Amino acid sequence: MLSLHGKHAVIFGVASESSIAWSVARRMHAAGARISLGYQQRFKSRVMQLIRNGGVPVASWERCDVTHPNEVETFFAGIEGDVDVLVHSIAYAPAEAFGRPVSELTREDFTTALVASSYSLLPLAHAAAPKMRNGGSIIAMSYLGGQRVVANYRIMGIAKAALEAAVRELAVELGPRAIRVNAISAGPVRTLAASQIPDFESMMRVYEQVAPMRRSITGEDVGNLAAFLGSDLASAITGQTLFVDAGYSALAMAELPVERAQDSGVRTHAAIGPTR
Repeated sequence: MLSLHGKHAVIFGVASESSIAWSVARRMHAAGARISLGYQQRFKSRVMQLIRNGGVPVASWERCDVTHPNEVETFFAGIEGDVDVLVHSIAYAPAEAFGRPVSELTREDFTTALVASSYSLLPLAHAAAPKMRNGGSIIAMSYLGGQRVVANYRIMGIAKAALEAAVRELAVELGPRAIRVNAISAGPVRTLAASQIPDFESMMRVYEQVAPMRRSITGEDVGNLAAFLGSDLASAITGQTLFVDAGYSALAMAELPVERAQDSGVRTHAAIGPTR
């Protein structure tokens, strides 16, 4: 049975009720974990409202901009007791960067996206590891755009590729200390971050039509996998990117049913793809 009783999960990336990080917090709490949050200052009012609503009892919370080393140090200095699970659910790039071809990205845009979305996992892991005295689980949130080209994802695809590489390197580095490091590659979920991607709603409609399970992904789906990876049931899994995407990542070219002759009742298929 999946249980996180007695475990302490520290989660970064809650920005609103729709955040994947908040879905993870809900599921891990339901499995028995004690929850602590690190949040960015600009999301403080939303995070405070979630805490006041009481849906998830939060043991501690503190501002922590993961791009500022002093805030990371201060945050973990204030964490009482051991840490068993660390969740990195952070991605950011300037909105205008999504509208540029990658060959036209500025050095500043590239650096901003990679530091916030990829590099930030490294100092978080470094700060959390000494508190993982009994081993632990580090979980990062990725997306298929880190392995294949996804329309309009652009700079963030590069950032997610770097994030997944960092996961593998950390898994090897921290494995001897019984700390597991994995990434979850989730299908698209309607979040504040997703709203920055041009034509996101159109992409979601296509996704729901061609994914093998013919549905989109929910935060609860991601939370379930995160809770599993944080539990002892996943004690021998590390260095992996695991997909929870209704099977979409298995596709090279999908077939979408299309009515060709309504009067005859004959159904044929039209190829959609290649999906990337």
